[in-house]
Formats: sequence, C-alpha cells, structure tokens
Amino acid sequence: MKDDAKLWTIRDTPNTHGMFMLGTTTLYLCHMPMFGVEDHHYQMTLQVRLDPESMATYLMDKAQHPGAAYNLINLASDPFTLPQVACGLVWKYAATIYRDYSNDGDGAPDTKIVGVATVFVDRVVVYRAFDHTIPRPANLTYVLFGDGKEAHLDHYIAADPDFQHLLTLPAVPDWLDITQLRTGVLVSFPQPCTPIGTSPPVEAGTHSVRFQGIANAVVPLTIGDTFWYSAGNMLNTVDPGNGRSVSALAASNEVAL
Repeated sequence: MKDDAKLWTIRDTPNTHGMFMLGTTTLYLCHMPMFGVEDHHYQMTLQVRLDPESMATYLMDKAQHPGAAYNLINLASDPFTLPQVACGLVWKYAATIYRDYSNDGDGAPDTKIVGVATVFVDRVVVYRAFDHTIPRPANLTYVLFGDGKEAHLDHYIAADPDFQHLLTLPAVPDWLDITQLRTGVLVSFPQPCTPIGTSPPVEAGTHSVRFQGIANAVVPLTIGDTFWYSAGNMLNTVDPGNGRSVSALAASNEVAL
C-alpha cells in the first residue's frame, strides 16, 4: 500500500471516553462514538453507579438544571479501552462530571460539577462495534431502554455520517415488559433515517413506532424534549454541519471529549 498513514489501527489503546449521563433512578452512560478512530468506534451504553457523594451532587445539580446535558469523562490518569469494559476487565474507574456540552468547534464539556467521581459499572446494556459493510436501517431507529421507573431513547448509530440523539421519555411505555426495557429493544419511526440534519428528526409528542421493525407490532411512543443532539463533536469524518474534515484531528487527539 502506498500510503501507510491511511491504514486502520486495529488494536484499541487505553484512552479517555466521553459519555453522556441519562437517568436519576438508575444511571446510564452513553458513549460518544467517532467513526474515524478505533478507540471510539463503538456505540455503548452502560448501567452504572457513582460513589454516594458524587451521585448526590449530580442529582442535586440536575434537579436545578433539568434540561441540561451531563457528561462524564474518565481521568487521563485512568485510561481504558471499551472492550475492556465490555468483557468486565474494567468495572471501576475515576471520572470528572460536567454540566452542559458545547457543539461548537469539535465539542467540549462546560461546567465541572464533580472533579473526581468513582464509577462502578454494573452492566453493559449496548455494545456494538461499527461495521462499515452493514447498511444503516431504512427507517429512523432508536434503542429504547430503562429501569421501569424511567425510560430513555438513544439513536441507533450505524454509518458515517450519522448523529447522536438522546432523550428521557416523559413516561415509561406500558406495552413493554420491564425485563425487555432493562435489556433494551429497538423501535423505528416511519420516517427514513436520512438525510442527516443539524436538528433532531423527531419532535415532542406521541408517535407510532414499530417494535423491532415488525410491521404488525406498531405501538405508541410519547417523546419529550431532547437534551442532546449532535452530528458533530468528531462523530463523523466530515461534519455535516460545516463540511469540515475532522478525522485527522480526531486521530491525533490523545484525549477524546
């Protein structure tokens, strides 16, 4: 091959990982993927716990800022790979918690609310490495998951370009068993999954969705306000919002935010 610089790095290396925080009754972390970097070439959702003091700070701050996005990033001194988490080798790590996250530039967290929190990984809800040969779903698809007291949606990220969209539902769907909700199911909306825009593709209100894409399993799903949507933040090799290539910058970043 003429240009070895373009060879894909297959082995993951320990790194920092930004993850959005969902939930109050049970805490979930949704990884911020990057299509251009192996270390972040995953969609991953974890069910976790924090040390009591950090959890209390998070809950108090979230109660005061209910519409804010919260992001948790492991310390640079405590790096890991996502496969290490998926197979249980890493089940505890130190992280910083931030309120609000900027879409400007390449993305950055805002207000630090906890300097060092201890994260305990209870279980992996979603773990999927991206495969560039698998086509994206025809329809707009989300992972629906929760603990029975709260339910959340995480957009099914499939192919470059794509977007990350996270919501907490105003009510838990009554048509789903709690064990199915805890393990996560797929729901698809009628509209196609493309084009990729700069704003959320679904609005607040009640929608008819297909459970697991099954034509005769159409159920109602009530959507609330979005607290995080982005097609930037180095997710895609080219940012759909400004046309700027970010793969080179992402590949050179030691710390991924």
